[in-house]
This record gives sequence, structure tokens and C-alpha cells, in this order.
Amino acid sequence: MKKLLLAAFPVALFSAQLQAGCKTPDLNGTWIMYQSNLAEQHTGRCEINVARGAFTGHCVMGHHMEFDVTGTASVDKNCSASLQMDFSGGSSTFDLQLARNKLAFVGQWSNTFGTGGISNGVKR
Repeated sequence: MKKLLLAAFPVALFSAQLQAGCKTPDLNGTWIMYQSNLAEQHTGRCEINVARGAFTGHCVMGHHMEFDVTGTASVDKNCSASLQMDFSGGSSTFDLQLARNKLAFVGQWSNTFGTGGISNGVKR
């Protein structure tokens, strides 16, 4: 009987974890994001601070372009996330997927200039 209970414990724990899902507060904190645009051959790095579905931050694209960003962030129960990033002269939309541990993400982005690429990030 003890072996049966011990074998059932991981299943019950896994089921509870799946039902818990994700929510927008899982994004709260500081994130380091990396973006790549292979068509235009540039990369970027942003550091954003998320709190209650809003964020502020700073990005560096290539070696010479820096700008501040603001935006909104949300998460669905299935741990897909969406960021709307606004900056002087444009905006970008990020479609992301949070890792199970909610400490990393991967996804894609597109902007108002008609370009896009891939993005990933880690929570500090």
C-alpha cells in the first residue's frame, strides 16, 4: 500500500501543477531580453522591470542605438505571454512562451516598421 501511495504522489503533484497554470503576476520582476533580426543583421538587449501588467525599461540595439521603453504584459493560463513594447517612433509586439519554472521565455516579435525576429529572456 505504501508503494502505491508513493507512486501516486508525483502524479498528484504534477496534476496540481498543471491546473495552477500561469498568470500575469508571474512576469513581475526584472527581465533581461535578447532580440535578433537576421534580415537586418542586428541584435538587441533590453532590461525591463514588470509590475502588475506594466513595464518600463531600456534597450540597446547593435552598438549605437539606445532607447527607453514602456509597455504592457499579460500571461494566459497556458503560460503564453504577450508584451506590447512602446518606444519613441514605434512599437513592438512580442508573442512568448514562459518556461515551466517561469524564469525564462522564448518567442517572436514584430514591430511597426514591418520587421521581426526571435526573442528570449531570463528573469533576474
